[in-house]
Amino acid sequence: MCTVITSNDLIGRTMDFPPRTPWQLTYLPAAFQWQPAVGGQVLTNRYRILGGMRHFDGHYLLGDGLNSARLFCAELFFPVAASYEETVRPGTRGLTPQDFILWVLGKHATVAELAADLERVSVVGRRWFDGNYYPFHWLLADDSGTYVIEPLGGRLKLMRNPCGGLTNTPALADQVERLNHRLGIADRQFVLRAVVNYQGAWPAGGNSVARFQQAVLTSWQKKPQTVAAMATFLQTVTVPHTKKHEHNYTHYWAVVDRQRLRYYFTDCRTQRRVSYDLNSAVGQQPVAFKL
Repeated sequence: MCTVITSNDLIGRTMDFPPRTPWQLTYLPAAFQWQPAVGGQVLTNRYRILGGMRHFDGHYLLGDGLNSARLFCAELFFPVAASYEETVRPGTRGLTPQDFILWVLGKHATVAELAADLERVSVVGRRWFDGNYYPFHWLLADDSGTYVIEPLGGRLKLMRNPCGGLTNTPALADQVERLNHRLGIADRQFVLRAVVNYQGAWPAGGNSVARFQQAVLTSWQKKPQTVAAMATFLQTVTVPHTKKHEHNYTHYWAVVDRQRLRYYFTDCRTQRRVSYDLNSAVGQQPVAFKL
């Protein structure tokens, strides 16, 4: 579950993953200290963070977030395909998949900085503080573009993501190949011209492949440039809370404006909304914003 769409400096996402504690728009200050679920060492952040988070027993799990350097990161469920390291490599810092975003956004200003730092961490398939293990891959965005990190073959692989969207399994390369099949082209690379010129039927359904293709076509053909336009798309991929979807439904959707450092958060069950920006967030303590 979960869908991310990008359009220039606007990013929209649905969070369809079931929480043990509620998702809330939350602010973490610079110099915030936290402890990964493996390794035990306390880390100190460099940057302020605003994002969709869960708070559990003194620990924060980020579904997505934007830091004060305008670096954005979102996690998306990546079952079956995810392959993490089994043990922490000597001389590296151990992280669980749930810890990864907080390390990314707390410690780095750009994707280039992060790329230089990836070999210094080992992301291992261990349980987080709530007793659960989650397989993720991650979408990132900064002024240089949009990227994805996928745990494949036991290591983290960083690559550009020019597509304008990301969902869940399969891996990005497989998603692009399936997209090209729909577009009617024999290519394994993303071909923007083919996406822009496509006039055939749009994909239907709510599986990860269909949602990926819907996000890509919307990003490049409709080019949503406002919060309202992003919200319109997110509502089309929202999973309603029903008996069939008692847990895996859309808990919140968000629109992030990277340049304005503003985050718009909507609770999908209550339809209550709150927005805040990092230009105004200067406190020294974490804050969970009330709807």
